[in-house]
Amino acid sequence: MAATGGSIITQVQQGGPPLSNLGDSPGEENLTLDLRGTQFVLSRDELLTLPEFVLLSLFPNGLFPDGQMNSFHDDGVYTVDFDASCLQYMLEFFRQVSSTITIAAVDEDSANEPRETTSPASVLQDRAGIIVLREDLDFYAIPPRRDITHQDMINVKRAAGQVLLKQNGIFSGLRRTEDTGTTEQHLIEMLTAGGFNPDDVWGHRAGEPNKAVICSLALARLRTDPKTGSGEPKDNNMVGMAQKLLLFWRKPARRCWWEGLELDNVEGVNGKLKVWIRRVWTLEMSVIGLR
Repeated sequence: MAATGGSIITQVQQGGPPLSNLGDSPGEENLTLDLRGTQFVLSRDELLTLPEFVLLSLFPNGLFPDGQMNSFHDDGVYTVDFDASCLQYMLEFFRQVSSTITIAAVDEDSANEPRETTSPASVLQDRAGIIVLREDLDFYAIPPRRDITHQDMINVKRAAGQVLLKQNGIFSGLRRTEDTGTTEQHLIEMLTAGGFNPDDVWGHRAGEPNKAVICSLALARLRTDPKTGSGEPKDNNMVGMAQKLLLFWRKPARRCWWEGLELDNVEGVNGKLKVWIRRVWTLEMSVIGLR
């Protein structure tokens, strides 16, 4: 989807990882990752199915860079500063989707023919698309009074973070107007046509340690059926919007915006607490399947 000045989502990178598998296969390289005290043993193939932002967070210098592989292979442990519950949520979702994929029967001649992987239909043949939506929320609290101490302000920020954590509706930050035809409304319609529901909440939402940052993640399997969740046939417009999401498989996109809020019921604050919030949304598609 071409990026425009008024687009709610802007593409920021071209290219993408090749299709790869979930599950074990002979000769795979395995990694033991320590994520803030929680260990995971994952194959290289499984890691490569994960969203790009995860790989960049886990391996900022690249997966298995030259000269480093022997340092964490076999019984080595690779320590990463990343939320273990977030990775666990992704792994469980990806594995569940992978378990539902079946290979369609093909004859011997067609099996030997090269398969085109550029059209939406061919990309999802014997495969599944997963919509990956991430929000990084930075918040900045305005001191509620002039004489507040440094430690009290830290406590106010922590309390504000707890209030923001409870605002876990995926689209609550986008519904700033009821006007139709806005870029925000278009994004909501595209995502709900593709796999989400309007009232969905984040599958994972947690604060970063010692930071005024909340990271959220939501995953949804891309709908390819011609009917809506209520069983009614989809119109051509809905199908077209869902197909647009496949463009983000090769081109992850990012959008940033600011907003001011007044929070109620913040511990240690009389009345409302004013905060400025910066939201950064990252939208990308993952395509998984069986070889």
